[in-house]
Amino acid sequence: MPETRVDIIGQLSPGQSLWAICERCDRQTQLDIAALVDAHGAFLTLRELSERVTCERCGMAYADEIPRQLEFDNYYRDLSKYEYHQRAGEESEFDRTRMDLIADVVEPLIERKDGRILDIGCATGRLLYLLAGRGYSNVLGLDPSPGCVEAAQRLYQVDARQGHLGALPDFGRNFDVVILVGVLEHIEALGDAMRSVRSILSNGAIVYVEVPDALEFSRWPNAPFQDFSIEHINFFSPVSLTNVFAGHGFEPAFLEQNHRVQSHRTIMSNISAAFRYTGRETPISRDVDSEPALRRYIEKCTTEEATVRARIDELVASRAPIVVWGTGTNAARLLSTTRLGEANITAFVDSNSKYHGKTVAGRPIVSPGSLSRNGEPIVVLSRVFQDEIARQIRDGRKGPEGKQQMPAFGERLSANEIQRLIAVVKSLRK
Repeated sequence: MPETRVDIIGQLSPGQSLWAICERCDRQTQLDIAALVDAHGAFLTLRELSERVTCERCGMAYADEIPRQLEFDNYYRDLSKYEYHQRAGEESEFDRTRMDLIADVVEPLIERKDGRILDIGCATGRLLYLLAGRGYSNVLGLDPSPGCVEAAQRLYQVDARQGHLGALPDFGRNFDVVILVGVLEHIEALGDAMRSVRSILSNGAIVYVEVPDALEFSRWPNAPFQDFSIEHINFFSPVSLTNVFAGHGFEPAFLEQNHRVQSHRTIMSNISAAFRYTGRETPISRDVDSEPALRRYIEKCTTEEATVRARIDELVASRAPIVVWGTGTNAARLLSTTRLGEANITAFVDSNSKYHGKTVAGRPIVSPGSLSRNGEPIVVLSRVFQDEIARQIRDGRKGPEGKQQMPAFGERLSANEIQRLIAVVKSLRK
């Protein structure tokens, strides 16, 4: 069946818009929805595409006008932020807790101790390490990043290989359980990905999935618009996630809406689900909830961001030199939708060493250690890692062997200066 779609609501960065999509239904009906627009590009207007229509039976939302899948695959291979350079590959305390919770959910789904388990997008391998510790020794990890593969082997002695859903290696066997935690929201070629997963499953295999829950974006605390991450393509609801699997021969075995704590200040909405492969396609249901939920989220974020915009305007007016810590979704969007680019930014800081030497908005991206040469106040644009970064700034960061990775700022800044720095952090990310 031909793909049928219509854009339903404005995205929040130039070059993207959210769409409704059904890949396999040929019943087509024009959808009439007003655009959310901003004259300065904070929102994209809807475009009239007479041949593009939506399916009355679906309603899944995703980002369009984005790079093709190969570019995403190369990005996760070459520039992955999931290697956790700042911690030598070790996860945060929140990620460790999250992996413990996921292991508790996954374990009852594994029918045999010798079941063949594949974790696609395994990052540094902790989930497989936990399952192996519970007696499931036939585990294998797959990740596009060679740094993640190395960390999984070094930290947890997990058998991991480099690869991605678009080019699966020859495993030489099929799997009884495939884990996709935080993966499907990143996939542009979703149909191809599902066919790849299906090709490596044994009869009756289980696929365990976790994705952000688009219906609950507006419920949990996070930076404004952070759930529209530049890495996220698909915005799932329970209905749309079930529809994707139904179209590829899966039946739901388990599904719940929950949440995952990312830091002291951020909580991510989440869908946990397991689907059993039967080979039989089942009927889909129309998702009527995603579009109004995304509207609520945009309205909430627009209100919250007013304070951030005002603070940025103050920074621009002051002309005081500043350093900006963070080059991810929040920084990219604020540079394109606010006056942040007009501020007197001397440099951007990022802990991902693969970004060092590159530029953002004409300013260099430098390592945390290079801050010893700068005395400017630091504006932190990462809500998830805000507290960790603040500690790193105040106290320095020590590596696994106790070696100092960046200088302690207390030796150069007075107590009042440190408090002013912390106040800047808090004012931007309350």
